[in-house]
Formats: sequence, C-alpha cells, structure tokens
Amino acid sequence: ILAAIALCLALMFFASSARAQHSASLSWTASSDAAANPTLGYNVYRLAGACPASGTAGFTKLNANPVTMTTFFDATVGLGSFCYYVTATLNGAESVPSNTASAVVLPGAPTLLKITATT
Repeated sequence: ILAAIALCLALMFFASSARAQHSASLSWTASSDAAANPTLGYNVYRLAGACPASGTAGFTKLNANPVTMTTFFDATVGLGSFCYYVTATLNGAESVPSNTASAVVLPGAPTLLKITATT
C-alpha cells in the first residue's frame, strides 16, 4: 500500500559542542486509503544495522502515536547503518510494511588540518 520511502540524511552540529547530533528525515507516499480515511496514520520502525533481505524482526517502533503526516524526523540516530519501514494504521489495524530504506550515518570529517612542521 505504501510506495517507496525517500530517505534523506541530515547532519546537525551544535556550535558549542564537539559532539555531533545526527538525524534522519524520512518521507513516503501516502496510503491509497488515506483520502477516504482522514484519521489514517502511520507507524515508523527502525533497525540498527543493514536492512534484512526479508522480514521485520528486530525493528523498533519509533512513534508513540500514529504519525499524521507522510514525513518523520528521527533525531535519535547515532553513527552507523540503520533500516526503516513504515506501516499505515487505522482504528488499531496496521497494514503490511512498506519497502525498507537504509541510511548510513558517517562520522564527521576532521577539520582545520594544518602543517605544524616540515624538514
């Protein structure tokens, strides 16, 4: 029911800290049943690691209440590989999972490289 998830990674850095906070912004195409059911929502799931070839074992639901938009901002990712999928939900019933989408959050690059001596 859900079409492809487009996954965009955004890195946010705090100016006062050397530690980076990472995030992932997800978006997807609405369920084909959304127009006729205005209370339809979505659940977002994440797995630390590469996306499996099949199945949803090990995924964790990220939202406490159904998401009403077709976007989700995950501000709790760290460094590494992550896999996401989304389901549509209405009145306690949940659709089959969407396709999966993977994200890799890389460490920030060193900065201010300089030569301190030459011989």
